[in-house]
Amino acid sequence: MVKAAPGGILRPPIARWLAIESVVLVLVSLAFLLRGQVSGYSALLGGLIFLLPHGYFALKAFRYSGARSAGKIMSSFYQGEAGKLILCAIFFTMVFKWIRPLDIAALFLTFAIMLVTNWLTPLLVSSTQRR
Repeated sequence: MVKAAPGGILRPPIARWLAIESVVLVLVSLAFLLRGQVSGYSALLGGLIFLLPHGYFALKAFRYSGARSAGKIMSSFYQGEAGKLILCAIFFTMVFKWIRPLDIAALFLTFAIMLVTNWLTPLLVSSTQRR
């Protein structure tokens, strides 16, 4: 169940969303593993490049709630988004610099799949909560 913030507004179920996205990442990585070991770990890295910065954003952005914390909420969202973009850039740089061999198609395709999953997860979670 989703806990209510002190003001009565429901907090988003971030842990559930990250769990669903993690399961999708494992399934996509296993699917790419059928193409070969390089594709499998490249897909896993592409998903982790998305998932780790997204988890940082979620921790940073959703730590405050309530109308009295509006300034802190806005500040934490901006800091979380900036941190997420910086972490993505750092992780992509690290992977391209240090991981050889690398299946670039699997890396970027998994990153894109995770992005679409991130857009759809709130819709799926909210539709299952209504039932």
